[in-house]
Amino acid sequence: LHFTFSLLPHEIPRLPLPSRVSSSLGGTELWPTTPLPPFPSFPQLSFLGFPPDPTPTSMAKTKQGKRDIDSYTIRGTTKVVRVGDCVLMRPSDTDNAPYVARVESLESDGRGSVRVRVRWYYRPEESKGGRRQFHGAKELFLSDHFDTQSAHTIEGKCIVHSFKNYTKLDNVGPEDFFCRFEYKAATGAFTPDRVAVYCKCEMPYNPDDLMVQCEGCKDWFHPTCMGMTIEQAKKLDTFLCADCAKENGAKRPSNSYPSSPSSDSKVEPKRRKR
Repeated sequence: LHFTFSLLPHEIPRLPLPSRVSSSLGGTELWPTTPLPPFPSFPQLSFLGFPPDPTPTSMAKTKQGKRDIDSYTIRGTTKVVRVGDCVLMRPSDTDNAPYVARVESLESDGRGSVRVRVRWYYRPEESKGGRRQFHGAKELFLSDHFDTQSAHTIEGKCIVHSFKNYTKLDNVGPEDFFCRFEYKAATGAFTPDRVAVYCKCEMPYNPDDLMVQCEGCKDWFHPTCMGMTIEQAKKLDTFLCADCAKENGAKRPSNSYPSSPSSDSKVEPKRRKR
């Protein structure tokens, strides 16, 4: 595509002669004292597919500023979520249990949309090692995995207790969980990496399992590891483990089982850590 422009002699712009300016090199050089006329402007070539000049109406609008907020009311409820609360979040697969997370911050974009920054809790089956025998049904691991989600994915609130407080609950509700480990998602490492073990099976305490305490060594034992059923263990008046029964030269009587070991009980030398 070619354009040809012709100007009549009287339309040729007349430029003033440049003035002479002394040069730092001792000679003279030409330098215009007035600017050249602007290049002729052409009509919009929109028929060639070129975009039109931007106008204020076609320019992108500036986004409104984001700001931190103190609370968020869960959609369809009167429950208020604040920073530090633990929440249940809707999974992508509705057949799965809700995700559990701790709220780190809440942010609004000024247009009614709220984003929540969370720190995820992992269930034992979601960790690299998988679920093990001593993991409680309501046990969670506080991970180092952070994420930002829409606040609309929050389904409800829950409570993640410390291990010590969880063992003291009289009734465990559907919104009660507990955590005794922190978990590194990338490496699968746990903190702490050593915990007290009990019974001859040398397993950490599972708060869902009944255990009986020996009157002699004060260690705790699973009834099944002692050859008893749960029903038999609940009927016991006294209990001595096999080792203590031999030391006392008596048959293995059994004690009235107290509550299972709590996390604040001191670890006796007989109880090893692993």
